[in-house]
Amino acid sequence: MLVYFLSSPGETPYNYFTRLSESLLSGKLYLTQNPPWLNELVPVNGKYYVVYPPMPAIVLMPYIFFFGEHASQTMFSIILGAVNVILVYLLCKRLNCSIKTSLLVTFFFALGTNHWYLSSVGSAWFIAHITALFFLLLALLETFGKQRLLLIGLLLGASFWARTPVIFTAFFFYIYFWRKFWPINRKNIYNFLLLNLGILFFVLLDATYNFLRFGDFSPFAPYNLIPNLNNDPIFKDGFMSVTFIPRHIDAILFRLPRLTDHPPFFIPSLYSSAIWFTSPMLIYAFKAKKTILNLACWIGILIPMFMIFLWAGVGYAQFGYRFIQDVMPFFLILAGSGIGQKLNKWAISLFILSVIVNAWGTILINKFNIFTF
Repeated sequence: MLVYFLSSPGETPYNYFTRLSESLLSGKLYLTQNPPWLNELVPVNGKYYVVYPPMPAIVLMPYIFFFGEHASQTMFSIILGAVNVILVYLLCKRLNCSIKTSLLVTFFFALGTNHWYLSSVGSAWFIAHITALFFLLLALLETFGKQRLLLIGLLLGASFWARTPVIFTAFFFYIYFWRKFWPINRKNIYNFLLLNLGILFFVLLDATYNFLRFGDFSPFAPYNLIPNLNNDPIFKDGFMSVTFIPRHIDAILFRLPRLTDHPPFFIPSLYSSAIWFTSPMLIYAFKAKKTILNLACWIGILIPMFMIFLWAGVGYAQFGYRFIQDVMPFFLILAGSGIGQKLNKWAISLFILSVIVNAWGTILINKFNIFTF
C-alpha cells in the first residue's frame, strides 16, 4: 500500500464514485451537481446520472459514511488495491503454490502489472477495475475453497456490476465445475441454477437500475445518453463492432513507448502499451501444463477479451492496456502454474523487468507528468 500511496499523483478529479456514494447514502440515484470536468454525466430533468455500473460507489459507502467530505476516492483505491494483493497471495496458497512462487506471483501482480498504476490513480475508470478484481478474486478463493456455488455467482455478479465485461468470465466457472453440471440430472441442474442465480441477481439489479434512471433496461442505455458522444471520433461508428478488433490488437501487442534523443529517452504512452512490454513475466502463462484448471483459465481469458475487443475504445487514457485486469487473475494462475514450485533465474529476471517497467511508467506519468499520446 505504501508504494501505491507514494507513487500516487494525488486525489483524482474524476471522483464520480465518491459523489455517487454520497448520493446513494442520501437515497438518490443521481448527482445534483454537474462539474464541467465530469464530462460523462447524463443530464435528465436537472438530475445527473453516472454512466458506469455503481458497485464501486456501493463499496465506498462505509468509507464515505465515516469520512464524509474528507473521503478520498484515490486513497480508497490504494487501500482496495492493497487488499487485492493480499487476496492474490491467498489465492496462490489455495492453489498449493510454494511460498516462493506465491510471493513472486503476488509481487508481480502488485508491482509488475498496471494494477500498480490503476490503484495509485483511482479515477472512475480505474477504481472500477480495482473493485471488479476484488470480487472476482473473492469468487476464485471460494472456488478453491468451500465451492458454495450461489456465493460464487453472487461475487461474480458483484464484479460484473463494477466492470460489465467480467460477466463473461463465467465461462471459467462453467468449465472448471463441469463435474458439478454434467451429466444432466436433477442435482447437476440444481448446481447450475445456483451459480447462475447469483449472477442473474446482479444482471436484473443492473437492468432495474438502468430502467429507474432512463426507462431502458439495456446496459448500453447510459452510454447512449452521454452528452456530445456523437462528436467523439472513437464512438462515431457505434459502441461495439468486429471492425474494432484490430485497434485492440494494436493496443495490446504493438504499442510501445516513444523514443527521444533526450532524457528520459523513453516516454510512456497514455494510449496503450503492449502487454508483453509492461508485464513480460506473463510469458510463463504459456508454459502452464494442460489441466482442466488451466483450460478453464484460458477460456476465462479468451471469451471476455473477445467481447472487450468489440468495444470501440481501447482504454485510453492509461498506462499499459488496462482491460487486461478484467482477466488478470486467470493469467496469474497460469503464470504460477508455468513457473512451478521452484523459481528459476528467468522467472526472477522477467519479474524484475516487469517491476522496472511499471515503476518507470507509473512514476513518469504520476510524478513528472511525462507522457505521450
